[in-house]
Amino acid sequence: MTGKDIFAVLTFRAFRPEPDDPTAQWKKRFPKIRTLLMSFGKAAIFWKTVKSNGQVGEGDTISGDPKETLPTLSARATELAENGWCAVSMNTRYVISLEANLSRRAGSEEALKSNPRSVLGARYERGKRYAVTHNPETNASILLTCDEEHIRKLEAQLKEANFRVNRICCGTYILLRHALSLTNTNPKSGDKPASYFYIVCCQGSVCALVQSADNWLELRSRPDVYTEDLAPLLDLVTPFQSRLTPDMEVILTCDEPMAELAAKLRETFAGHKFTDLTQPDLLWNLLIQN
Repeated sequence: MTGKDIFAVLTFRAFRPEPDDPTAQWKKRFPKIRTLLMSFGKAAIFWKTVKSNGQVGEGDTISGDPKETLPTLSARATELAENGWCAVSMNTRYVISLEANLSRRAGSEEALKSNPRSVLGARYERGKRYAVTHNPETNASILLTCDEEHIRKLEAQLKEANFRVNRICCGTYILLRHALSLTNTNPKSGDKPASYFYIVCCQGSVCALVQSADNWLELRSRPDVYTEDLAPLLDLVTPFQSRLTPDMEVILTCDEPMAELAAKLRETFAGHKFTDLTQPDLLWNLLIQN
């Protein structure tokens, strides 16, 4: 054992997960290290720093095609993140769909990463990456499908800009899972099955999900829906109003607070209980905690 190895054990560094270990929490992989969180839209990059104390720090938006604007961040790579370590939320070139009867055998979620055809069967498409969330009460599943080529191009662009990608994800999918986990808690005996209408917004992308008595009935998801004008977003979710039962609670979850949107949705879905789960830096904090 070298002196360096002994020092690592004495300082507990030997027991910390490696920075590129995807099974470990972000805060455990990067203790007391500055990192960067980036969210890529179709025509902008949104970024925030994570300070050495684990708190979200400064941030900014760079408008334009990410391929053209990423060099702007490249010049500050060392300043913003030690060794260029970053996490990325991809807000375009993905599909979130509602599926039925996907395999749930032991190890199927891990197999979805290495051998997705064995899990998806006829739903499998070559050149895609997948993630899945199963409804514990029914045979329905929410399937995330991402374009493999787009991910590889984004990773190559970031590497060229002196960044090291530690985690790449779909922000909308993460926020949807967060909303489901907060609202579908373990029911007590005799509790009424849960009914919700979920609206998730992340950097221009939208996902709407109808849950009636624990059943996922309808899902609509679209990237690149809105910018500063919220009209396209409202056009997408308003038709659901006529399909909601009176007992359905509307759940809004956004990556950042959107007071104007919350007010418009309260008006659109008047008569329904309305809950806004959004918090400042919600997406960033979820990435740090997980």
